Amino acid sequence: MPESTTVETPGPDAAGPEASGPEAPITPGTDHAAPDAVRGALARVLDSDELRSSPQLSNILRFVVEATLDGRRDAIKGYTIAVEALGRDPSFDPQADPIVRVEATRLRRALERYYAGAGAGDALEIAIPRGSYVPHFLPRPAPGMAVAAPAGGAPEAEPEPPAAAEAGEQPAAPVRPVPAARRRGWVRLALGLLLLAVAMMVSGLAVESVDPLGLRALLAGASWHPIERTNRLGIPMVEVRDFDSAGGPPLPPSEIAGSAGAVTSGDFTAQAIEVRVRDALARFDLLDVLASPDARPALSCSSEGASPNSAFALGGLVENHDDGTLSVLLRLSDLCDGTIVWSREFDSLRRGSDATASEIALVRDIMAAIAEPYGIIQARARARVTAAGGPQTAGPYGCVLTAYSYWRSYKPAEHAAARDCLEQAVEADSTFALGYALLAELNLDEIRVGANPRAGTPALNRALAAAEQAVELAPTSAFARRVLMDVHFFRGERGATLAAGNIALELNPYDVDIIADFGGRLVALGETARGEAMLAQAAEAAPGMPPWVDYHRVIAAYARGDAPAAAAAADQLMGEGYAPGLLARALASHLAGEDDAARADLRALMAIAPGWASEPDAMIRRFFPDPSLALRVRADLAGLGLPVRNSAAAAN
Repeated sequence: MPESTTVETPGPDAAGPEASGPEAPITPGTDHAAPDAVRGALARVLDSDELRSSPQLSNILRFVVEATLDGRRDAIKGYTIAVEALGRDPSFDPQADPIVRVEATRLRRALERYYAGAGAGDALEIAIPRGSYVPHFLPRPAPGMAVAAPAGGAPEAEPEPPAAAEAGEQPAAPVRPVPAARRRGWVRLALGLLLLAVAMMVSGLAVESVDPLGLRALLAGASWHPIERTNRLGIPMVEVRDFDSAGGPPLPPSEIAGSAGAVTSGDFTAQAIEVRVRDALARFDLLDVLASPDARPALSCSSEGASPNSAFALGGLVENHDDGTLSVLLRLSDLCDGTIVWSREFDSLRRGSDATASEIALVRDIMAAIAEPYGIIQARARARVTAAGGPQTAGPYGCVLTAYSYWRSYKPAEHAAARDCLEQAVEADSTFALGYALLAELNLDEIRVGANPRAGTPALNRALAAAEQAVELAPTSAFARRVLMDVHFFRGERGATLAAGNIALELNPYDVDIIADFGGRLVALGETARGEAMLAQAAEAAPGMPPWVDYHRVIAAYARGDAPAAAAAADQLMGEGYAPGLLARALASHLAGEDDAARADLRALMAIAPGWASEPDAMIRRFFPDPSLALRVRADLAGLGLPVRNSAAAAN
């Protein structure tokens, strides 16, 4: 558990003019708990898995709890939290740097996870409501006990402070309760509008209906109908059609007795694989999976390919053989021009003792071919956008394509274009979760590849803010969780990295990109065997993966001291523009005794990613958080000419 820090009371000016002062109303549930009980609850939270690996969250929680117990609620503001708890410079500007708001959001989630898990039996809960940084100390009922309502009916729920209060760090004044009769009237009106809006959405399943009153806009934050969402973002659509089956013996009579519609064992297998394929496709953010053909909008496809939108249909045939094996034949058709754009047969498949595991492995191979960013669907959609005039004609999806084009070339000009495009896209549509996730990765590239660094708010803070926003908007997005994992990794937060990576894998176990990325992070965190196994699993499913996968393979071989394997992986790395590739090649060449080549790569690395020259120890810690691996990398790079500081403090 992190050591406790002593926080001095800020002077009169530190709290800012918006401080509520000593006369601020007492927050219900805040001052009625005994200080010793609160400090005991604080100690348990700080020692939990949710907080133990995150010093920043621990420092914030400790600061706000102790300040509240000391009667200094007026000191609990974004500025004082940044300076006193996070160690920011006194020149910190909370309006320009969102780090406190971002960390507060993370802290709220960590507390929710703790009290839903290890802290479920705690007698006292520490809660930080949205819109305020002042904690509440709430008694919790013993397991199995119900909380009795006060006489006279259920109490009114305390109103949540408005979002604007979070920027000012003080909750708004309590809201006067609305009379019951007026509340019932509003409820009736809201229900009426909701029913009308739902009816309009249902009627729009087959055709795009007119919305003259703009009632759909009332459903702020609700999910868009597939037609609207696809037209709005331009993301490719996929329709999974019924899989056919052939061959195989019929079910035994004992299993079909009394059934008028008996099916063969092949039918069942086809249905199972079809369901898994549809489910897997729906887990990828770069695709919209249609529930039925009726949900597909009319595509304006001309002979010139003028429409940037794309739609595909995936069909399959499952054939059972007499020897107990089966084959799966898949066909992907372009619904715009009617052509078959991809087909593949997976043959000699065996069900084995675990049919579910076999189906998952098969579906993962299918997803690697069609659903990944470098798969056939995105390649075909990219070609259609190009034919229609380029990414600038494709709306937000054009920004997505620009970002992935940059990650194939790592050209600084494409990085700037993608970042500018996505910033405009999320400004125009604040619900564009994928846009925020991609922005977080582009912000990280300012550090990891030296691409177009900006002054002002640090890139890691901007990346964290964007990643948190993506998760907030799309909590079930595996890609958003993967991006959050990357951000936590480069911030040196091991526990949060592992947590985000595990959630990403749970949300989409079919995404080989997530498997490879998480595997690479595990290698750098010191879990080489597990990480390298995941890298091998991803490479087997998708041999032609992006260059960052080869980087992870080099580091894994380097960590094991395997010079031939490191050299073989380094030979697959792209040219001079990819900074992590230069780092990996330098380490692989040094491991093979080719120091002249290693020095040349190191010089090129420092030229395109200046952080390696200006703050080498910080860069080593970011890329290699495992202490033993970091020390080894530091010694090898120092011997090649990296300007590290020769001190124990720098090494640690």
